[in-house]
Amino acid sequence: MSKSPILRFPIPFDEEFTEKGYWPFAVVELPDGLYYSVYFAQICSIDCNPYFAPPGLIIVPEVTIKSMETTIQKLYEGKRFFEYLTPLEPGLLLNCQPEKWSVDWSSHWPPPM
Repeated sequence: MSKSPILRFPIPFDEEFTEKGYWPFAVVELPDGLYYSVYFAQICSIDCNPYFAPPGLIIVPEVTIKSMETTIQKLYEGKRFFEYLTPLEPGLLLNCQPEKWSVDWSSHWPPPM
């Protein structure tokens, strides 16, 4: 088992979302085996709605795989971010059932622009 968090994509990452400034389909696997759903966004993609706050929201400088991986590593090293999230049910990622993740996607999709 890895000693670092792993960023996983139940739905393949689409580079189009780099331009859109958000990626809502991400899961972080921690070294202890727990999974957390997270939502990446750039500030510019949420400027028009300052009250947009889905669980697991992570603001990044740009929505790229490298930026998201670097960010989850730093949040994990800080030790507090994931303590405030509810872990996903075991096996949920393997079954690829985003509708059961902790974020209710229907109320956040598409994000306000």
